[in-house]
Amino acid sequence: MTFIKPGHKVKFINDKFKDESSNPFKSIQLNKPIKGEIYTVRDVVETEYGVGLRLLEIINSKFYHDDVGWQEPTFSADRFEK
Repeated sequence: MTFIKPGHKVKFINDKFKDESSNPFKSIQLNKPIKGEIYTVRDVVETEYGVGLRLLEIINSKFYHDDVGWQEPTFSADRFEK
């Protein structure tokens, strides 16, 4: 994947979300990106699952989980193209 950093524009290409039991935010209702839409990267985060993105156009509440503390969920960078 091309290096993505804050300020870059990305297109959401994979909206197939699955229920991953290891995902600490799986049961939370999230504001999610829409396939085909363009978003601006607000934050790039290294997670135990890979690189995650937070988007300027989508804000979610922070949630507490024992493994990560208080965090706003991210969306996998693999779901986007630059």
